[in-house]
Amino acid sequence: MSDNSVYAGIDIGGTNIKYGLFDSTGKILYKEQRPTLAEKGSTPLMHLVGNIGERLLYHAAEEDYPVRWLGVGTPGAVDCRTGKVIGPCPNIDGWQGMEIGKILKERLNTPVWVDNDVNTVAVAEARFGAAVGAKSVVCVTVGTGVGGAVILDGKLWRGATWSAGELGHMTINFDAPIAHAGIPGTIEAYCSSQAILARVNVQLQKRLSPIFEELLGDDLEKLAIKKVFVAAKKGDEIAKDILNETAMYLGIGLAGIVNLLNPEMVVIGGGIAEGGAGFLEAVSAEIKRRAFESATVNLSVVKAALGNDAGFIGAGLLGEVN
Repeated sequence: MSDNSVYAGIDIGGTNIKYGLFDSTGKILYKEQRPTLAEKGSTPLMHLVGNIGERLLYHAAEEDYPVRWLGVGTPGAVDCRTGKVIGPCPNIDGWQGMEIGKILKERLNTPVWVDNDVNTVAVAEARFGAAVGAKSVVCVTVGTGVGGAVILDGKLWRGATWSAGELGHMTINFDAPIAHAGIPGTIEAYCSSQAILARVNVQLQKRLSPIFEELLGDDLEKLAIKKVFVAAKKGDEIAKDILNETAMYLGIGLAGIVNLLNPEMVVIGGGIAEGGAGFLEAVSAEIKRRAFESATVNLSVVKAALGNDAGFIGAGLLGEVN
């Protein structure tokens, strides 16, 4: 595309929908976000996504931005030829089977590209972020859910049936009482924000530590993932232990991926990675402790550089990578 091109992207998350416009250098020209409101069901969510698409294209037209297509990132495996969600989406009931591409093309009368949300993050990080110049990358997002994407020889690897990269649903403890999406002992069951909050809550029910008492008063309903990271940074042992445990679980899963694919880089994004408190360093140490030395000798484990914008940026680029 020409250098004056403008890209439009939508990132459907379990908690928020982020969307925006950016230019060929990655400079963001416009962005907003809205709550996903997934609890209202798949049909209202699809209607909301359509409204957002209209808003984006209308804003682009007002500003005379030359947008040629709309890109959308969504949870679940996606047949990127049709834009249909073909894989389960544990955080959005009824989303599997949604014909996102068809619905948006008909409503907006513009080309639409759809892919898995972590695939879009990987595309963005490879073009403008932490993975610029890397040819083999494993990208992981850790937040409401845990997702993954793989870039091999500079190209997205989607797999035989568009389901590659779903590392959040890998079992790391086959005998676990903790299940998510019907599968016991998965990475997501231990490492998602809800999983972390559940384990912290169990400990605080036994004993409310002074730091958490300062942050929450006596109301555990105020517990949020950001407060867990604040508590850890203040030295709270409960928060530190559970975040270290979470890093261990994630590192165990990623060590197997590193042994399998031998990537140059593991990029970790999402709200948990953004929290700090030594989480990324602990994950890196666990990977290097458990994977073959030959697979980790030049491995970089880095934080995603584009933050919450990566999803819609990568979505906007889909028309170039398909």
